[in-house]
This record gives sequence, structure tokens and C-alpha cells, in this order.
Amino acid sequence: MHSALTATRRVRWPLPRAARVAGTALASVLALWVLLGHAMHAPWMWRPMPGLPGTHPFTALCLLMLALALVPGKTTGLPRTLARIAVTTALCLVSVRLLVPLTGDGLFAALTPFRGALEAQRQATGHAVAMPFNVAWTLLLLCLGEIARRMRYPLASQLLATAALAMLFVALTGYLGGLSVFKGAMAPWTVAGIASLALALLLATSRRSFMRALTAGSEPGRLARRLLGSTTLVLALGVWLVSRRLEYPGIPLPPDGVLLVYQSAFIIALIWAVVTLVTVRAHRVDRARGIAERLTQRAAHRDALTGLLTRNRMMSLRRSATPAADACGSELLIDLDGFRAVNEAFGPEEGDRVLVEVATRLRAAANGARVGRIGGDEFAIHCADLSAEQAHQLGQAVGRSLARPYEVRGRSFRLAASVGIAHATETAGANLAQAADQAMYVAKARGGNQTVAFAHAMHDLRKQEVELEQDLHQALASDDELWLSFQPVVAVADGKLMAVESLARWRHPRLGAVPPDRFIAMAERKRLIAALGRKLLGLAVEQAAAWERAAPGRWPVINLNVSPAQFAAGDVVAELLALLAQKNLPAGRFCLEVTEGVFADAHAVAALERARRHGFMVAMDDFGVGYSTLAQLPRMPLTSVKLDRSFIVNAGESAGDAAVFRAIVELAHALKLLVVAEGVETQAQFDLAARCGCDGVQGYLIARPMAPQEFDRWTTGARMVPPWLASPVAPPVAQPGHS
Repeated sequence: MHSALTATRRVRWPLPRAARVAGTALASVLALWVLLGHAMHAPWMWRPMPGLPGTHPFTALCLLMLALALVPGKTTGLPRTLARIAVTTALCLVSVRLLVPLTGDGLFAALTPFRGALEAQRQATGHAVAMPFNVAWTLLLLCLGEIARRMRYPLASQLLATAALAMLFVALTGYLGGLSVFKGAMAPWTVAGIASLALALLLATSRRSFMRALTAGSEPGRLARRLLGSTTLVLALGVWLVSRRLEYPGIPLPPDGVLLVYQSAFIIALIWAVVTLVTVRAHRVDRARGIAERLTQRAAHRDALTGLLTRNRMMSLRRSATPAADACGSELLIDLDGFRAVNEAFGPEEGDRVLVEVATRLRAAANGARVGRIGGDEFAIHCADLSAEQAHQLGQAVGRSLARPYEVRGRSFRLAASVGIAHATETAGANLAQAADQAMYVAKARGGNQTVAFAHAMHDLRKQEVELEQDLHQALASDDELWLSFQPVVAVADGKLMAVESLARWRHPRLGAVPPDRFIAMAERKRLIAALGRKLLGLAVEQAAAWERAAPGRWPVINLNVSPAQFAAGDVVAELLALLAQKNLPAGRFCLEVTEGVFADAHAVAALERARRHGFMVAMDDFGVGYSTLAQLPRMPLTSVKLDRSFIVNAGESAGDAAVFRAIVELAHALKLLVVAEGVETQAQFDLAARCGCDGVQGYLIARPMAPQEFDRWTTGARMVPPWLASPVAPPVAQPGHS
């Protein structure tokens, strides 16, 4: 991520701080060189060529003060104070020179160092060394520019520095043109020193105003530097050629060279202004485009909510890892258990806050490792240099960190996490992310809130699960794999058939019979339960229609198992009514068996109430397995209750459990509900159900689940006295039966 963003940043050119140091250093060296030359009475040091003007010591002193003010350094403390003193001194010195026509040159002469050397030079050559007014004005512009910079007016500072450069251009162009009015304007060292300071002042504000665009490493900045340099050079050369009045045929020469110089200065200033304005505009567009690119990269590489790496970024980092890092890498996959309850109870905004807190805890626990958000509430940690034991310790630390309570609307809320761990030494070259996902899947299947390390057997199990899921899709589309078996429910009093429960079966073409608890649980996890339920309801209605054709009105009530997920996925009652209408079957011959979890969903309860109005019966299956409360029974749209096998097993082992069993049966009867005991496998259990007053029983003692043909033979077989009624028991109190 860091390298990708670095590649898109604009590198500024030239390096402002280095160029600024070079400019101030050059101006300081030139000023000291000139002052040393005057002190040593060495004219060649302050006048490099005999025909050129010399640099006045007062000018050198001003240059030195400005150079000290512009030296890069700390903006607080003693360096800042010294810089202020230096620029104030330079401003005072320049003001003294500019006020000479009003005050006389007495003060100026008194402040000029090495006056003896100047007088000796004048007597020896007959020419006095002076500080021209244009030099003083240029230095004044630099002083004001430095003051504006320190007052944080970068645009004013840059304009003043540019004006100083323009004055240098005028003087230099006039001198190159051989115009006498510019002959003694500026000495070579003066021009070099002022130019260095002006550039240093511009670069001191290179991150502000138009200098930001001109010094940027972007294409507009590079183009602007080429345009400014080439146009200035070409115009200066042209002015020099024309003002020297070289006799080229056909070239009209201006009569006034001085006017030509000022016209040229105006033209170059106009060119500078146009180039600068266009560059600033182009740089803004280029900068906006660069920001958009970085934001796009960040959106692709960073999760917008948590700031963690995205799934795609984690995958790319894994692919780019070195073989050595891959050989000892570890992957942790974290899935929050029950996070959906946060959104449902408190809303998505609070859920997002919890996710941000989870991301913060994961970063702290990962201790520098890569952390990514893989899905809504799934996270991953990739470590390049952890042993298998250290990876397991990290997984446990992550689990403990995420188990700490969260603050949600002023209340303490707890979450758990399932953590899957995969280490390169344990996966034998397999994909770490897939291995961690398989380990996390096992942790979820074991109930969650635990850390599981990958083992090779998990890969085989997950592969079988994936294959079985695809096979289930095929079975739903086929007509000969899924079928129903039927287990009878008989009356305790006389052994007559009360109802028959339809049970799902899957005849796999390769694996054979697949246990119902396996493929039904998988269908619920993979959100195939609605399709599976519709398929099984269709098979049950088809079988009922076949029984109706064979024995009109004499076929038993059919109990249909309906999963809570079916109510959430669609309108089960409407679908079932449509199927019955096609076969012209009555709704009163069907009973919907639901588990108690359905009654926690208001939508499902409303659907069951509508089913009762249409004539369907409703039975609570496996009563007592979960968190059933007796107080709920009067408010549920039920016609019967099927007690879980654990009731009758415990009642046969304990007198207290038997009393509870009898009390529940009596309460259900008081609510005018039929009571069926499930899982009856022995004669003793049947006798107990009879003594406690159960209306019906279901279990292996009566009959095992049978195919339709076997069930037909069972119902028509000779059963004068059912074997489970061989030992008479006290008859139960008569209760209303099924219609």
C-alpha cells in the first residue's frame, strides 16, 4: 500500500530546501568575498574584470544581512530572533541609502565599511565605486518580500521576489545591449548575490501560492520551468542582438535602445504571468486528478469503514510475498458470532461502531501484522514470521480481546468470535486463506467462541461439504433422489392410527442414503432450506393425492415439518394452499410441525395463525428441547404438542421427572391440546406415556419410518391386538382427538 501511494505522489523539483541553502550560501560567500577584498585593498576581489563596475561594501553588507535572514532553520527560539534582527538591519541599511537625496550621504558614508579602501581606489583609478539606486530598490524589494514571508503572506513575498528578478533582467539586458545608461547599473557579484537571494526567497515559499505549481514534479511544473527558462533566454539574447545594432539586412532596428529594454522587460513579465497562471491552473487539475487516483487506490486497498485492508489487497499481498515468507506464514480468519443481533437490536449505525472497535482491537492484537476486513463481520490477519505455536497464541489473544464487552448506547454488549488458524508448516503447501477458512468453519460448527487450528482432515471434510452442497442442488432439480418416508402416530388408548409424520430422505447416487440431520442442517446453513422445503411439501401433497385416489377420505392426517427459515424465505401457507388446490385436497388433513424457535418470529406466528384459519392443524415439535416456557402455550396457535424423547426417558429414571412429565401433559390437556410422546422405543416407555395421560405415541416401538409402499402394507396388515397393548394399563382420560 505504501509503495503504491508513494508512486503517485508528486516529487517537487528542485528540492526547495537544498536550493534555498545553496542560494543563501552563495550570497553569503559573495558578500564576504567582497568585504574581504575591500579590507585587503584587493580590487580584483570586488571587481572581477577591469571594464565592469565593482560591488560597493554597503551592498555586500545588505546582501550578508539578507542571506542570514533567509538561511533555513528553526522558526522558533534564537534562530528566529537572529533572522528577524538580520532582516531588520538590512531594511534599515537599504532605507539609509534610499534617503540619501533627502538627508545627504553623511549617514550613508558613516555606515559604509572600508571607506579608506574606496577612497584609495577612487584616487588610483579616477572612478568611484557606488551603490546605484536600482540596487537599493532591488534590495528593498527583497527585504519587503522576506518580511511578507515571515508574516505568512506567501503571494506578496513571491511577487516582490519576482519584481526583484525583473529589475535584474532589465539591468542585465541593458548592459548586454551596450546601453550607457545601464553600464554602471549593477556589478557582476551584485547581480549574482541578488539573483541567489531572490531565488532563495521564492523557494522559501515553494509550498504556497504559484510557486507550488512551478516547483512541482508534475508535468505542468516541468513544462512551466522549460517555458520560463527558454523564453527568458531567447528574449534576452534577442534584445542583446538588436540593441547591439548588428547589421542584418531586412531587420528594422528600433531608434531607442532603452525603450527596447523596458519593452522587453514588459514582454518577459507578461510571459511569466501567463505561464504562471496557466501552470497554476493545470497543476490544480493535475493535483485533483492525483488525489482522485489516490482515493481510488485507497478505496480499492482500504476498507472505507474500518480502514483495514480489503479482501483484494490481502490477496495481492499474499501473492507478492516471497517464498521464504510464505514458508513460515500464518493466516487467521475471524468471524464474529452473533453480530447480526447488534444490527437488529440497535441498528446499522451502532453495528458500524462495533466493527470499528473490532478493527481497533485486531490492530492492537496483531502487533504490526497485516489486518484486513474480508466480509461484513469477517476479518483476517496475515503474519509472515510466526511459528505455529505463536500463531495459536495470537488466535487466543484475538479471541480474548474481542470477547471484552462493547459499549452500545450506554449498555455493555458482548460478542464472541470464531477464529480459524492456518500455518504454512501445517498446510503442506495448501492455500493459507482457504485453510484458515476451513478451520474457522469448524469452529463455527462446534458452536463458535473458540479458536481452531487447521488440520488436513478439515480439508477433506470441507471438500465433501462443498461437493454435497452441489449434489443437493442437483437433487432439488431431480425427481428421483429426494423422497419421503412416513412414521405413524398412534392413539395410546386403542392403537388406532392418528397421523403420520413425513420425513425427508435423500438417496444419493454415489453416497447412498444421506442422513437427514446432515443434509437438512447443511441446507439451513447454505440457505437452501426454502427450496428443499418446497420440494418436500410437493412430494407430501403428491403422496396424499395418491392415497386419496386409492382410498378416498380414509388416509391419515399428514404431519409436515416446516423449518423457521421457510417462513422467513417466503409464504409457506400460500404455497401449500396452492398445491392443495391443484390436487383438490382439504387443508384439515394436514398438520404443520414447527419447532419452538418459530414462535420468536412475529412473521412466522402470523403465518401460523393464518394457517389455522384455513383449517391446517399446528403442532409444536420437540417441545422442551430449547427454551420452551409453559406460559407461551396459551398464546400459540397450536392444536397439539409433541414432547421430546428426553421427557419420557428422564421420567422413566426419576420420580421427579415423571411428575413434571405428568404435569405438562395435564397442562396441555387443560389448554385443549393433544399430547404426543416422541421416541417411544420400549414397552415400559409406552406404559409410562399411557399412565401420564398422553394421547398418542410415536417411536420405534410402534414402527420405524417407512417408504410409502411399506406404510401401505403396515396399515392394511392384520393387527387384531397391537403388541404394545398386550399388557393392559389404566386408560387415560378421554381427550378430544383429531378430526
